[in-house]
Parts: sequence; structure tokens; C-alpha cells
Amino acid sequence: MQTTFADTILNISVTGALVRLELGTVAPTATQDGKQELTTTATQQVVMPLEGFVRAFGMQETVIKKLIADGVLKAQPAPAQAAN
Repeated sequence: MQTTFADTILNISVTGALVRLELGTVAPTATQDGKQELTTTATQQVVMPLEGFVRAFGMQETVIKKLIADGVLKAQPAPAQAAN
């Protein structure tokens, strides 16, 4: 099995019955004035059927709930939705 490292998911898009997850890494870079900023770079893409994506989301939700219950993570309120 191949291992892939990603710091984050940069984008998720749905096309028909396929979900594309764009993975990326985050690295510090120096600006021209010498300040540090974080730059994200797309590295790989995972493409999966919609059903697999929903199952994967359920698995992630289960792990997050366990981490909160174990005190590893602190529950955060959901961000407010912008009114249109």
C-alpha cells in the first residue's frame, strides 16, 4: 500500500457520481520584505464514488466524536452561515 501525506484538503468538487478531493501541503515561505507566510501547494487528487465519499465522511465523523469524548479535541461551534 502506498502512503500519501497531505496537510489539508484544498478543494472538493462533485461531478456526477464522482467526488474529487484535491490534497495539498502547507509550507512557510519568506516574502520579499522578509516576513513568513504559509503557502499551499496542490500535490495529489483522490477521486472516489459519491457513496464511498459519504461512507468516508461517516468514518471521519465517528473518529472526531471519539477524539472529543477522549478530550483530545475541543468541540467548536459551527460557523454561522452568511445570509444571502
